[in-house]
Amino acid sequence: MENFKILKNIKLLICDIDGVLTDGQFIKSSNGDELRSFNALDGVGFVMLRLLNLNIKTAWITGRESVTTTLRAEELKIDDVYNGVIRKIDAYNELKEKYSVEDEEICFIGDDIIDIPLLEKVGFAVTVPNAPEYMRRYVHYTTKIPGGHGAVREVIDMIIDSRENFDSKLEELLKDLR
Repeated sequence: MENFKILKNIKLLICDIDGVLTDGQFIKSSNGDELRSFNALDGVGFVMLRLLNLNIKTAWITGRESVTTTLRAEELKIDDVYNGVIRKIDAYNELKEKYSVEDEEICFIGDDIIDIPLLEKVGFAVTVPNAPEYMRRYVHYTTKIPGGHGAVREVIDMIIDSRENFDSKLEELLKDLR
């Protein structure tokens, strides 16, 4: 993993949904229901953050209102979810105040134009390879894995690795599984 010293100080991980936690596609049923596909690797990553007690809060901010997003966030015990928020900077500022964190203590993963105001502020700004090319101008890192296929897990693993020896953290998680 690349060595990003700033990751050691991250106290809040914020993710966009569409194109980051999903591949950006929507399936609409004939009765109007909307389905989304979330990747299990990302989900396990959020569980790992919680089980390792790294004191990292998690939040999702999405421009699109979705019951599916709320249900998935509840399953993963995401601390805060903002659905249908186009002006994401307001939710961001609310989270900063709620958790008493500074910009440099926040990691944000986004993939489109409405994410740029947050990417410009945070200590560790991330996008995914399926984002528009110009998004790379605003980030510190572009994941190797596309959004919706484990990109968030890639970042979570980097954050965990920045805290301690990743192998020892992995062993800590495995002790109850053996």
